[in-house]
Amino acid sequence: MGYPLKYTTGALMLLLTFGSLPAAQADTPADLPETVTDGQGPEQHEPARQAIESDPAHDETTAQAEKPDLQPTEAAEAAEAAEAAQIIADYQSAIDRREALAGPFDPELSELTFALGRTLQRQNRLEEAIQAFRHAMYVNRVNNGVYSLSQEPMLRGIINTHIQLGFITEAAEAYQKLLWLHRKTYGADDPRTLPLLDEIGQWHLRAYNARGRRDDIYHLNIAHGVYNQALVITAQQHGEDHRNMTGLLYNSAMTDYYLDRHQKKYANSWENTDLLSERFQQARWVADDPFLSKNYFQNGRRANAKMIDILEQDPSASAADKATGYIKTGDWFMLFNLTGPAIDNYQKAYRVLQQTNDAALIAALLGEPKMLPRPIDSGIMETEPVLTATSTERSPAQPETSMPDITEAVTSPSIPAAYVMLAVDISEKGQPRKITTLSVSPEGGDGLERRARKTIIDTKFRPRFDNGQPVPTEALPVKVLIQ
Repeated sequence: MGYPLKYTTGALMLLLTFGSLPAAQADTPADLPETVTDGQGPEQHEPARQAIESDPAHDETTAQAEKPDLQPTEAAEAAEAAEAAQIIADYQSAIDRREALAGPFDPELSELTFALGRTLQRQNRLEEAIQAFRHAMYVNRVNNGVYSLSQEPMLRGIINTHIQLGFITEAAEAYQKLLWLHRKTYGADDPRTLPLLDEIGQWHLRAYNARGRRDDIYHLNIAHGVYNQALVITAQQHGEDHRNMTGLLYNSAMTDYYLDRHQKKYANSWENTDLLSERFQQARWVADDPFLSKNYFQNGRRANAKMIDILEQDPSASAADKATGYIKTGDWFMLFNLTGPAIDNYQKAYRVLQQTNDAALIAALLGEPKMLPRPIDSGIMETEPVLTATSTERSPAQPETSMPDITEAVTSPSIPAAYVMLAVDISEKGQPRKITTLSVSPEGGDGLERRARKTIIDTKFRPRFDNGQPVPTEALPVKVLIQ
């Protein structure tokens, strides 16, 4: 028999929370994962397509979707559910037929089972999806070797699905396995590992920012290690003054900020750093006890200063590049409540931007208040609509990476988050002042408004600038999601 699956009911309920994976986007049998093996075109999948299309279950499941006497909405939902069930049944049937024809380790089984996992994931049959991804990875390893990077799509499927389930530790472990795979393939100090090192570091910082509990110190430990390693590799490859260092330096400084906050909140949380090695066997190489030197503020300040120095000395750095460096440094100082150095860096950025005569760029970077990373144990926040993050906020040396979002998973994985809409006045020093409640969802939620207000009071903002001077802002719209 093929790979066994347990069919569940009610799995579509999770779509209320994880709207980024709509059921309507489920993979069809013709959309087989061509990324699993490099250099292979659509013709490779023709046997699988034929197996699916010729299976009697295909027509039988299609007939079951035709149910009369339903209201339009109910009919659409029933048709969607029937279509998803048909796709899953078709994949399972094709897997069974292929296994019977070519054996349990046929390479095409890995592709079919991976596509099945993606479909199950998008239907929020998450535990079944993980089983499918693992089975696909097992067959792939048998055919391509233990260290083959063709396993990466399966590992990423496992990572994303663990996050959807709210299993953050398990997602972190899968990320470490992915890093181990890259290091085995390329070597420990190969620059081709840099994008993944940066992705893992960013993800762990976001994971810590979303929860920030005592035991979440391991997120900071791993982020500290991967950024140290990334900086060493980049310096070896390009030199210590290369612009590729700048994004890594800033993320390293942000790690120092979180370590400083954790040290102040949980005074003894890092006394036993063996916990990391016990939980993450693949992470031993980063667990060189970064907590022996605890002056995180000085470490972060040096990293920011190095970032600015590199940008100022680089003749290819644009005014926007340099201004972004100053703004990031200002944000970092603002997080430490050092308003003077923060405003000074913002004004340096403004003077640099004036040289461009680009009013739109100035407005994008300094024309509206910017909510800075929230304090630990507050509600998850987003501003709308004017404070949506833009590409101008990202250093050119720090390219966009595709990674799962931790913030969806830390709310209840099956219940839509409560939220409070506020209008907040921001002072010229980036401090929240008058807070007006616009709406609460659900209405009458116990304590939601109080928690949202406390979150805003504890939050730092980059102030709005006008003609080079910080100015107050009235009624900034802020949405606070409550865990």
